[in-house]
This record gives sequence, structure tokens and C-alpha cells, in this order.
Amino acid sequence: MATKTPTDSRTPPQDNDGEAADLLPAGPPTPGSIAPQVSDGQGRTVPWMARTLHRLYNAQAQKILSKEDLSIAHWIYLRVLAERGPLNQRELSKRAGIAFQTAVPALDSMEARGLVRRTRDPGDRRKYDVTLTEEGQRLIDRAMPEINQLFADAQAGVRSEDMAVFWQVAHQLE
Repeated sequence: MATKTPTDSRTPPQDNDGEAADLLPAGPPTPGSIAPQVSDGQGRTVPWMARTLHRLYNAQAQKILSKEDLSIAHWIYLRVLAERGPLNQRELSKRAGIAFQTAVPALDSMEARGLVRRTRDPGDRRKYDVTLTEEGQRLIDRAMPEINQLFADAQAGVRSEDMAVFWQVAHQLE
């Protein structure tokens, strides 16, 4: 049987015939080991790589957003509002993936800057609806091209077919 050793972290392992090697183990994993099908062959799991990519992208995006004096968390709230329209605070936090308890100080700050507006829900006065203001939309319009370019540059050299597979697998894991 051909040797199945990864050549590097960006290309699939190849066997001696140049064919992509199967990453499934020849037998059951030994106690304490990470099975190859849940890692990249170097011990990095999907959560590990997702977290690493998340940190890398956030660090680069923060450089862009700093020009607007905006944090990543505030950017996420603004993007959700731009994509979804007005939402109550709880739904906004849920869609942004940020703890509801942190929404109030973040929204206070963004409201003070004129980026969002909160109004009481007439049907339930305990709830507030959050709306993106024109200034909030202008900020998104200014920053979005550079943010999109960041992602495009990061994906340069990755075939569109590979990205399609990535998105398919990512949604399956979600």
C-alpha cells in the first residue's frame, strides 16, 4: 500500500500514484489519539481551525474598523441590522451571536454615536426595537468594500469549487 503522508496543510495528502490519499484511519484510533478524520493529520480539529481563522480575520478586520472607531462587536450588530432590518434587542443579540447582556452597553454606545435608534415596542413596553440609522448605513457603506476585499484577498488562490465544498461542509457542521 502507498504511503499516505500530507505534503502540506493546504494540499490534500497524496499517495505514491499522485492520487489524493484517503484520510480515514486504517484501523480504530488508539486511546488518547485524535482520529485522522476529525483532524487535519497534524492534530488540528475543525473547532481549532475555525477559532484560528476567526482570530486572524477579526484582527485584520479590526484594523479596518479602527479607522471608523468601531469594534468588531459593534460592526456585527450593524451588519445584522443592515441585512435583517429592525429587530428587538434580544433577536439582534441572537442573530449577532453575542450575549444579550452585552447588548445594552453596546447599543447605548452606538445610539450615542447616532448609528442606531431604539424605540419601545408598542405591543410590549419591556422590549425595544433597534433600527439602523442613515449614519449607521453610511458607516457600513464606507467600511464594507475594504472588509470584502480582505475576504477576497484571503481566498485568492482557492478554487471556487473548493469554496463551494467548504460552505457545504460548514453548513452541515452548523
